[in-house]
Amino acid sequence: MTPTEEASPILENACVIQIGGTLADWVGMADWMALAARLGARRPTVIVPTGGPFVDTVREAEDMWRLQPAIVRRMTLLAMDSFALLVHGIHPEIGTAAGPAEMKANAAAGRASVWLPSSLAAARQELVEDWDATSDSLAAWLAVEIGAERLILVKAGTCPRHSVEDLGADTAAMVRDGVLSPGFPVWRRRFGGAVWCVEREGVEDVAAALEQDGRFGCPLAATPLLGAAAPER
Repeated sequence: MTPTEEASPILENACVIQIGGTLADWVGMADWMALAARLGARRPTVIVPTGGPFVDTVREAEDMWRLQPAIVRRMTLLAMDSFALLVHGIHPEIGTAAGPAEMKANAAAGRASVWLPSSLAAARQELVEDWDATSDSLAAWLAVEIGAERLILVKAGTCPRHSVEDLGADTAAMVRDGVLSPGFPVWRRRFGGAVWCVEREGVEDVAAALEQDGRFGCPLAATPLLGAAAPER
């Protein structure tokens, strides 16, 4: 069942985790998969993949053949599906899910899900054709779509530092720096839950904080988009 075929696709207390593409060839990614699996046993947990190394082939084809943007976006979504299957292959206890119905079924069985986002090409074609299909924006869109409580963005680079008094990092500035995709701040403003940017090496800190429902990483404020830079797919 696709997302548009469901009424009120809400996953109460859900946690959405976006995994940066540069984690694909990093052995520590298995630790994030293990954390997601543990979370999935207690609450709905959904991993949003990037294109990882699979999207490199898409970029090469785009450069060589000057493909239309709509075709490139659909190919990018399929590359993200491949990354999702890689996650499932690394940690088979994490179930694949094309939409909220399968995410709910996995959650009911105490399993985390990894999203297969190519279903958007059929279910939300107008969205795909009008949007750069980058994983952090898609993760924020999915968090809104399923009514998630928390969104965690796992990045290979350094996340912004902030003081305890800060409301959170300026997402528009992170777009200008190329850390986030241009579409992310719009969806961040629509998402009512908490959003955190964490460095990939911080998995143990995140695990400990989640056990105590504490703070971790860098919170991302819902600020308006002021500029744009090349996104991480």
